[in-house]
Amino acid sequence: MYQKEFPAGSYVIRENEVGAHLFVSAEGDFEIMQDGKVLGRMGPGKAFGELAILYNCKRTASIKVVNDFKVWVLDRRIFQLIMVRTGLQRLEDNISFLRSVLLLENLSTDLLAKIADALEVEFYPAGVHILRQGTRGDTFFIISNMNMRVTQRIPGKCCLISNLN
Repeated sequence: MYQKEFPAGSYVIRENEVGAHLFVSAEGDFEIMQDGKVLGRMGPGKAFGELAILYNCKRTASIKVVNDFKVWVLDRRIFQLIMVRTGLQRLEDNISFLRSVLLLENLSTDLLAKIADALEVEFYPAGVHILRQGTRGDTFFIISNMNMRVTQRIPGKCCLISNLN
């Protein structure tokens, strides 16, 4: 990101223009305008223009500077590069994790990459049932960090309980 300054009365973004930058306000105030009408006023710490770097679309509103204004600017090209690198790192991390799973350790890197690409990370708070005995099993879970209790109902007995850490 780099910093840019705008004088009072100028526009950071104009409605209907194609945008290629995300902005984060650092100092000063700005108005959000649509069809020439002021929709609101904001100050430092607000991000705007994200749709342009995510979807390469036209600006849906104008941003007019109220008083001298400083922003941090992120270019779409840099953002996309960061996202590609982040995605590749996440894929490598997931493959490495999958290799640590005894059941999967002998699979090829290509197959592990396909599995890693399909992984969905889920976080469960304490006390939540992840699955219940007797329900349809249509999800494959790989537990990475755990402190859990596994219980099983056995006919004619109370239950079998195992604590896993």
